[in-house]
Amino acid sequence: RVELGRVVSSLVMLLSRSLGTKYSHRGSVISLSKVESGSVIIDPISITLETMRALFSCVNCVVVANSLTCSGLSDYTQLVQLLGQLVQAVAQHGPHHLPAIVSGHVPFTSASLPDCMRVASLAVLQACAEHKAGGDLALLSSIHSVLLKSCTDQLPLARRLALQGVPALAACSAMEIESNCVASLSALISGVEDEQCSAVSLTALRGLVSLLPQVPPNHLHPLTSSLALKVRPFFESSSDDHRAAAISIYSCLARCADGDHKTSYLDYAQTILVPVLLHSTSLHLPTRQACLDTLTSLARVTQFQPLITSLSSYTPAQGFPALVAKIVSCKCGALIEMYPTAVANAISYFKSKNPMLRCNVVSFLAEVLCYTQDTEQEQVQEELVSAVIQGMVEMLKDQDREVRKLVSMNLGRVVILSIKN
Repeated sequence: RVELGRVVSSLVMLLSRSLGTKYSHRGSVISLSKVESGSVIIDPISITLETMRALFSCVNCVVVANSLTCSGLSDYTQLVQLLGQLVQAVAQHGPHHLPAIVSGHVPFTSASLPDCMRVASLAVLQACAEHKAGGDLALLSSIHSVLLKSCTDQLPLARRLALQGVPALAACSAMEIESNCVASLSALISGVEDEQCSAVSLTALRGLVSLLPQVPPNHLHPLTSSLALKVRPFFESSSDDHRAAAISIYSCLARCADGDHKTSYLDYAQTILVPVLLHSTSLHLPTRQACLDTLTSLARVTQFQPLITSLSSYTPAQGFPALVAKIVSCKCGALIEMYPTAVANAISYFKSKNPMLRCNVVSFLAEVLCYTQDTEQEQVQEELVSAVIQGMVEMLKDQDREVRKLVSMNLGRVVILSIKN
């Protein structure tokens, strides 16, 4: 088995160094666009794959051998995919070979080695972590340690592969989680700040979503404030996938909002209430679900049963106005305290380029102001109400018909209450 690991790792390294390369009969590298007639082209990729198939067939792992099929192998993406297929097959049909395969690849994660070799070795280790090392928790723990060290690799793809395997700590023993969760969270938080590659930051965000539910609260509390601040910018400035993952992190943080930490979480929630609500009807399903999950988590933190019940009865088919109406009609004290800040934050969405957000902010502001301005204790400042009315008036000229329709339906309600007060 030890020898198998060495041979497999050597063949994988040969694959990584042969990407996009072919040789003439004499062994010199040639250009496929200038092949001389009659010359013999040797494809090292095909030869290496055939050798790996024969190797696994010899140790009676025919299913693993058959997994080594690909239509083309010319870049890192295809290499990572192929190695993922290989490790998955080994984890399912020959898990006893994984320790040797892992030990054979660990040396090739060294920062001094070429990019292609680091990518190949990390692809194997990440795939092993993804498949929980075939159930070998001791092996999984050792893989996790190696991946942590590679989270600062200079190559974005290498960092992404390493970060992708870090959440596998959640499958380790409670003792391992206790010992390594802080280092894992720190690595993922650093990945969130990666400015070189958006794929790295997305991988880190998703990794946090996977790992946070397993982190003991006493380790999470010191990091909550920093984490909440670092993921907040992704609500507005990045892709739908980034936004969905960032919103989900706030839902994960709610599990630690107990005792003295409840107030702190509600303070964070106050800054995200508006974007979470407005994006809750997103056509991007992960974003929509993340928003609804976070609203439900917030309701549980408030411990206000009418709000919890109302949200549990909501379905996306009911539409955004129904969602806001359910929330406001509950008269949850914790949320009422957030309304002045929420109104101030919502005004900027009048200028959003997304018609859905412009529609939703009109419904949100109308519903909230119709509640606050009809009371004596919870009234929003007159300056904010005036700004809302002015924004709505300007939106009567909005290019989107649905936006104009909603403004027409709600502007009068807000103006009447403003005059009344």
